[in-house]
Amino acid sequence: MINHYISIWTLIRSSGFLAYFFMTISLAIGLVSSFTVMKKKKAYLLSLHQISGWYGLLTIIFHLMLIWRDQYVPYSIPELFVPLLANNQPIYSALGTLSFYLFFIVMISSDFFIKKLGIKNWKKLHLAVFPAWVLMVLHGLLIGTDSTERWALVLYAGSISLIFVLSILKYIETIMHGSEAKQGKLKN
Repeated sequence: MINHYISIWTLIRSSGFLAYFFMTISLAIGLVSSFTVMKKKKAYLLSLHQISGWYGLLTIIFHLMLIWRDQYVPYSIPELFVPLLANNQPIYSALGTLSFYLFFIVMISSDFFIKKLGIKNWKKLHLAVFPAWVLMVLHGLLIGTDSTERWALVLYAGSISLIFVLSILKYIETIMHGSEAKQGKLKN
């Protein structure tokens, strides 16, 4: 019975959901920290954003290592890192691989190459978290063995709704501040 709870298969599934949780939290906090009303809390929120992003990336790496060691549905190293090469669900596996690459690029560039890239280019590159997160959602929904469970569907629906609402609010704020700036220029 204890083997059921600590099997590689259980750890693969758990690490996938944990990575999804951390990346969703990181994305949500990143969006919240960009709101004008959060200016005073920005440093604290950015710290949480970075920490949850790194926890997410490290959990993804752990997830990949477990998949590589799995005996039931084995993946070779090339199958893990070359999109569409996997024998098991090649398209759905590729979604996870591509998501990992995008998250990896954003995390590494954010902590090590921000000065070399320049803020403007870094901000553009940082937007890759959105397709990375969408690919992660699709990967989990389409290949995850727990994705049809009610609790998993509630988790996915809740997190998708959260990111959608925060993105819409950020878009509205951007439009409102853009028109305020234009009105200010017209008055001068």
